[in-house]
Amino acid sequence: MSINTLARVFTPHGNIVYTANDFRQTLRIVVAGVIALSLSSFYNVQYGVFFVVYPIMLLSLVPVFNRHVAKQFIFSAAINCVEMVLIIGWLSQWPVIMTGVVFALYIMRFRFMSKGPLFLFGSMGVVCQSTMLNFMSYPGNDWHTLLFSNMEASVLAVCLSALMHYLLPDVEPRGRPPLIEKDAARVRHESLLSGTVATLNFVVFQMCDLSDSLSALMAGILILFPMSYRGAVLSSIWRVVGVVLGCLYILAVQLVLYDHSSHMLLMMPLIALGFAFSARLHVMEKVGAGVGFSCITTLGIMFGQNMHPDKDLVFSDLYRISSVTVSLLVTLTMVFLVHLILNRFAATRYVVQSENK
Repeated sequence: MSINTLARVFTPHGNIVYTANDFRQTLRIVVAGVIALSLSSFYNVQYGVFFVVYPIMLLSLVPVFNRHVAKQFIFSAAINCVEMVLIIGWLSQWPVIMTGVVFALYIMRFRFMSKGPLFLFGSMGVVCQSTMLNFMSYPGNDWHTLLFSNMEASVLAVCLSALMHYLLPDVEPRGRPPLIEKDAARVRHESLLSGTVATLNFVVFQMCDLSDSLSALMAGILILFPMSYRGAVLSSIWRVVGVVLGCLYILAVQLVLYDHSSHMLLMMPLIALGFAFSARLHVMEKVGAGVGFSCITTLGIMFGQNMHPDKDLVFSDLYRISSVTVSLLVTLTMVFLVHLILNRFAATRYVVQSENK
């Protein structure tokens, strides 16, 4: 069956634009996600969520691949591993100092994201930092396994991205995304807003001992990517809808297969189908981390973390929906309060000219 014939299956109706490049990107996300999940499940790696989510994030958020993209991704993971060893290994006995260092690192990475050229470096640094702080801060986790898993998953993501772009290249060249002009006050506002709320999330998760709530933590972090109050509100709505859709699909898969979830040949076609429709929705939205991205990362996290013969995805589904909803409500409240405080000062005031017209 040719690619053109397959493309007709995913052709949307109405006035929604779904180009040949979009279809190729959909295929790249699905194939890479299935390969990554198959490898992590076959070898039963401890931190399978890294191996599944990293390739999905890279191929979803960055529709092109080049040396600049690969270097940002790999260097971000390597630098983050060194930082986590220093922070958790040396500063954990001084919580106040450790929190200050975590805050400074968040500010730096969100500033990279706000500036633009190093957005991938900053965004992956935020994701890695949040995830590894959550894992490494609690006793019982093997640091060596965690650090090596993070680096191996990053290398795998880059290799899969390169392979997918080689086997499924774009039909026509993509244009450069438009540059957003920001004044210094807006950059400071976005950096301080996102960095402050991310640090508060870290403090809350440490004080409340929420070591099993990785999904809720990541939901609170990902809605900060727009780096504004309005953007966080929209992102949170998209995140909840995507999580619910993903969890409902996982429940359907669990009910269909029941106690046969250990059979890879039965699971993978259903997982690939979920990846396909989520990826298709993502590339059609063209809003970055929208409903489709939330849905496909939900599938990646749930299957990558819980797809084992002795795991019950039903309980994990229900817990994920409730914990993500609470996390988003708390995070939005903090975003609103910090936004109001920062807007009281001219040096950190968020003003967009087009919004005032």
